[in-house]
Amino acid sequence: MKTKLTAIVFGIIGALAGMLFAGIALNLSAGRMMIKEMKSPYDYEKTIETIGNRVNSMKEWHIVTVYDMNKEVVENGSKPIGKYSIIKYCSGKYASEMLEADERKPMGAMMPKAFAVYEKSDGQVYLATSNGAVMGKLFGGETEKLIEKVSLEVEDMLRFMNFKFSIFLEIRGEFWKFCSV
Repeated sequence: MKTKLTAIVFGIIGALAGMLFAGIALNLSAGRMMIKEMKSPYDYEKTIETIGNRVNSMKEWHIVTVYDMNKEVVENGSKPIGKYSIIKYCSGKYASEMLEADERKPMGAMMPKAFAVYEKSDGQVYLATSNGAVMGKLFGGETEKLIEKVSLEVEDMLRFMNFKFSIFLEIRGEFWKFCSV
């Protein structure tokens, strides 16, 4: 009887510790999971040009606009932020599929899709975009299926960077970083 009670107590403590550990790991990695940042193999201008060419070469995709964020912030009274552009792009086909159902109309707040291209203080150029693998899982259902389709095409756009969306690689990396502390 004592052995059974000890096993139950340790089982409960283990489950609670596991939930606490998982919560901490998710909290530490949540931000990095939502946005994917990667180094560009090109300089700032070549990165923007390459992305524009890749998006426009994809069937049913086009660049909506490219914002020079440094220019925007300076013209509106703030200090310079350096080389920073936001590339807005869209697919009429996927936009139509996403927005045709009333329950998905709020998704328009996240449209059109965007890439951020910027140069950090070390001179290295980066590209950032939302992580479709994670975003889809948050919504589930038909929204998840549509986001997965879009994500596959975005991966193709970014193939020049050997890019892949993932949910598990991000969690695994944060988990091992947390464990090694």
